[in-house]
Amino acid sequence: MAIILDLDVKRLNRFQGSANRSSMAYLPNSKKCFVCGEENPAGLHVRFFVEDGLVKARWRPQAQHCGLANVVHGGVTATLLDECMAWAAGRSFGRMCVTGELNVRFLRRVPGDQELLVCAEVVRPGRRIAHVQGRLVDATGEACAESYGRFVPVSTEETLAVDEALLYRDGDERPFAALRAKPAPGADG
Repeated sequence: MAIILDLDVKRLNRFQGSANRSSMAYLPNSKKCFVCGEENPAGLHVRFFVEDGLVKARWRPQAQHCGLANVVHGGVTATLLDECMAWAAGRSFGRMCVTGELNVRFLRRVPGDQELLVCAEVVRPGRRIAHVQGRLVDATGEACAESYGRFVPVSTEETLAVDEALLYRDGDERPFAALRAKPAPGADG
């Protein structure tokens, strides 16, 4: 299947972000996740946030993230896009999601010596699958990679178990809070 990328470049390529920081909210991290795990010594230590309806993250690669000298490894690039798109899908469903399909188009080498921006948004929500697109840009705003994926929500129980292990700070968005507000099955209201 060909990658469907009709990206809204103006929307996804806003590297500097909006001047109105009140429209920005961070998402939680975990302890051990390879991408966002704060205690994972081999991890990327990424902090995702939501700004203007897009899930985003700024990240500065280190030498160990590069394959060739000063070129971020393609697998690391794909991983960043996958995680960012999964958060976009998770926000859309209100449940954690797993990747059903991931396509990445590498447009140019990803520089390893500057801050990068990864962003994603759901382009076609569904009842059982969310279609999500992503983009990774360099510090000048030039696109290095684009992605398309299909994401499937996990059960409410699995989402709540993962949510229990997430690290929330004051002001963080709580994308799964609605699941906790629902009465237990069979409970009288």
